[in-house]
Amino acid sequence: MTLIEVQVDRLVGPTHHFGGLGVGNLASQQHAGQISNPQAAALQGLDKMKRVAQLGVPQVILAPQPRPDFEFFKRVGFDGTETERLRQAIQSDFRVLSASLSSSAMWVANAATVSAAVDNRYGVTSLTVANLVASLHRSIEPDVTYADLRQSMPPGVKVMPHLFGGAEMRDEGAANHMRLGSSQNIAGIHVFVYGDGSPAPQQRWPRQTRAACQAIARQHGLHPADTFYLKQHPDAIDAGAFHNDVVAASHHDLMLYHERAFHNADATLAAIDQRYQQRFGRPLRREVVTSEQLSLDDSVSAYLFNSQIVSPGDTSRAPVLVGPAQVRRHDQANRIVTDWCDRQLFSAAIFVDLDQSMAGGGGPACLRLRVPMTPVEMSQIPESVRWSESLDQRLRQIIQETYPTEFAPAHLIDASTLSKVIKAQSALRDALSG
Repeated sequence: MTLIEVQVDRLVGPTHHFGGLGVGNLASQQHAGQISNPQAAALQGLDKMKRVAQLGVPQVILAPQPRPDFEFFKRVGFDGTETERLRQAIQSDFRVLSASLSSSAMWVANAATVSAAVDNRYGVTSLTVANLVASLHRSIEPDVTYADLRQSMPPGVKVMPHLFGGAEMRDEGAANHMRLGSSQNIAGIHVFVYGDGSPAPQQRWPRQTRAACQAIARQHGLHPADTFYLKQHPDAIDAGAFHNDVVAASHHDLMLYHERAFHNADATLAAIDQRYQQRFGRPLRREVVTSEQLSLDDSVSAYLFNSQIVSPGDTSRAPVLVGPAQVRRHDQANRIVTDWCDRQLFSAAIFVDLDQSMAGGGGPACLRLRVPMTPVEMSQIPESVRWSESLDQRLRQIIQETYPTEFAPAHLIDASTLSKVIKAQSALRDALSG
């Protein structure tokens, strides 16, 4: 029996904007205050999903989370009707207003951490929703994420609520987790990456803790011999790699990373190599990009490692790399990808325009969550959320008819804009509920 990595993306919402709220996220901070284009952002995300689905890769689509989050307004002290709460936020606290409008839930790599049924002692495909407590705007996402994943996953999949414990249990989901394995239904090897502990970054706050990684491994019942922990290099965090997937990537027997992605990791990497060889009877392929080939700063700006790697439906082909257009525009990064393709690490490289998402700090890999499933599990995914040509066309029509092409939080002072935003979100949820 085979394992298939289902790709789960969430549509960009109609209040997508550049609030500069991302902790340690250089792109978010650099573009703060600029006017966004939610319609373009949503269509760019759909274009990527379509390219992936056309490769024969199963694609699931989630609706945007409801924004503004009126309940959030209430919890932070604004009262009255929904309109009154919104007006109070507009007049008194831009950061709270911006958080309530954030479409950051579109970066589904942060939605949860996943293990396949064959990986854990419970024999159940398992997801732990990320708590995202490191950032105000993201900490309001988990409850809706939990509900959406429970509705969109097959009946036998276990979706667990987010970890409790505050700052000591900071968890940002699959963006700091790698599963090494194969397309066979054989237990994979799990690598968790954390940023806290000594030595600490000098400028930025690590967004994943070792304690959270260990808690998730226990929740899932992962086997200790198949579970490893790597410390993210503090220099990488300070350079703007707020998640591990900005400086590292993996797919089956392939692990790509910058030489300064991990701190003091040689012994652990050697142990991972040994375990992979024991489990699969072949070596793990580790591709290390040196600073001479691509500086740490350029890795962060080009988002080379945030490329999405998928196995096409044609199983005779090597994986396909889906990278941001920024990689093609960057001579050194593009040269590395060309070399990877020449050596058949990838059968092809596809570059997609995600400029709206990239301006907020999210590339192709940020926009998807991988869920390894058996064909039987995959067949039980609700049809209403599975990508199809007809669903794609319906979603595009709604987005083109209802999404603004320019947006800033202050635009919600106009009641008609708010009405259109709510109408758009409702129409998308209806379209994805069957």
